Amino acid sequence: MSNKSGKRKIFYAYTGLILFLVLVTVFLVTRINYFDSLYAFHTTYMNVSSLCSSGKPSMVLFYGPNTTSVNTELGAFVNTTSLFGVWSSNQFYSGYFCAWKVNISAFNQNASSLAAPANVIPLFNQLSQNRVPLVVFNGEYYKIGGFTNSTQANYDMLKYICLSINDSAPQCA
Repeated sequence: MSNKSGKRKIFYAYTGLILFLVLVTVFLVTRINYFDSLYAFHTTYMNVSSLCSSGKPSMVLFYGPNTTSVNTELGAFVNTTSLFGVWSSNQFYSGYFCAWKVNISAFNQNASSLAAPANVIPLFNQLSQNRVPLVVFNGEYYKIGGFTNSTQANYDMLKYICLSINDSAPQCA
């Protein structure tokens, strides 16, 4: 009788252990999928034509406190948009699109520091889930979170800028 009881206890112990491992695995997979979805590029169909007075496509980078991922993304945004135009202070001049870089931390401390159209803030509120960095490509694509490295950031920025302007620039070839 005690032999059966001992085997039953071992069976229950192993069953409990397997159940515990399955639950931990399911939890971890859902968390990984959640975080992967945050850092992926997403499509959106938002009308942002009112951002740029000339009706050109609009690119906006929202960033905050200096961190490695923010600095990587900010550098990539400035470098890649500079292939299409010129940054002068916080103003971008290009024949292809309008671009702004918006420091959300500075805006939250002083709303008058915004060097972009005021209607970029609702764009941030709608897409960001209160996270930075956030980059929005003409209301068609957006990405929350940083990049793994600056090479990937530059490559992806160029790719999505070109998609947003329909590959209309020689830089997109």
